[in-house]
Amino acid sequence: MARIKNFVSPAQGRNRKLEFEHKIRAYRRGRAMKIISVTTIVALIIAAIVFLWKNSVYTSYTEISSFPRVSSSNSSCLNHNGRILSYSKDGINCVDTKGNMIWNETYQMQKPIVEVNENAVAVGDYDGHIIYVMDEKGKVGEIDTHLPIKDLCVSKTGIVAVVLEDHKVTRLNLYNAKGKELVKSESRMNQNGYPIAVALSDTGEVMEVSYLYVDSGTMKSSVAFYNFSDVGQNSVDRLVSGNEYADTVVPYIGFSGKDTAYAVGNNRISFYQGADKPVSIAEKLLSEEIQAVYTGDEYVGLIYIDTTGAALYRMDVYDKKGNLVLNQSIDIEYQKILIQKNNIVVYNNTECVMYSMSGKEKYRGTFGKSVSLLIPANKINRFIMVTSDSIDIIELN
Repeated sequence: MARIKNFVSPAQGRNRKLEFEHKIRAYRRGRAMKIISVTTIVALIIAAIVFLWKNSVYTSYTEISSFPRVSSSNSSCLNHNGRILSYSKDGINCVDTKGNMIWNETYQMQKPIVEVNENAVAVGDYDGHIIYVMDEKGKVGEIDTHLPIKDLCVSKTGIVAVVLEDHKVTRLNLYNAKGKELVKSESRMNQNGYPIAVALSDTGEVMEVSYLYVDSGTMKSSVAFYNFSDVGQNSVDRLVSGNEYADTVVPYIGFSGKDTAYAVGNNRISFYQGADKPVSIAEKLLSEEIQAVYTGDEYVGLIYIDTTGAALYRMDVYDKKGNLVLNQSIDIEYQKILIQKNNIVVYNNTECVMYSMSGKEKYRGTFGKSVSLLIPANKINRFIMVTSDSIDIIELN
């Protein structure tokens, strides 16, 4: 069979090359325009959805499903990352949204202190010495502090920080979920003061502590940050940063996300930033008495009595940078307040009001049952409604 080759002149080759490059550029431009068009359409759809969601107003709710729940009259319930955690002096258990038991732990406690951080749960008896640590599957470990427990907190990883009373010394110890002692420290009133609040970062590597002490007859507080990773190993007592506040008591502290912390005192709210060595970034002085503090992933909300008479309460909401983003009047007696992404849900046993972060009232209604707890579900307008004898999935409409 003959082998045939086609030869072209150099000029023809250059022309074909230019034509080929032109086609490639045209193809790439067309493809880029298609990507830009699709991206623009998707962005417009998302913007439309967000606009509709932000401006949606609900007038009623529909019960999608209902499952029986067994609970004792003296038990309390909490949100355990979408599950229902019930506890009393006799024990603690976790059920799913259909009422199925996931785990159950019995004990005898006089004043149980329960802390939940997503999947991690720690429960200890005030003035007792045993702490149980659980996750979404059940008991992980048990901690024996050998000293009276005054306060505790838990990180998302199951690290537990405990304030312990030891005669004239107050100890602040860290344990892993299995009960192993990781850090042992002591605090004296005449040195760094008495720890009145403690909080842990998500990983448990950074601890925030609020101390109260007297200096020359003046009541003062300090907010200290300790780092237990490699970052803090060269710092004295692993103290990496801190701030002092005169004439202030700081009973409420916490972390918000990976690199933000906050502290709420009787006359100020402070914000700190930094994953390893948090430093002060904002501070607001307060002139009114705080009634309660509620937090969400991105916000801190302070409740005051409404002195104008226009409503019962007022809620000031701050973002993680310390900006005041909402000043909201509340005209019902609240039992709990849920800061859910860009919504605020205020409710008691029988009533519920929902506001957007712009202050728009999105829902107002009453429950047909006595409600103990509302848990956000998989949609912004859907909730798990927990009562004494049922678990109901409801959707606002």
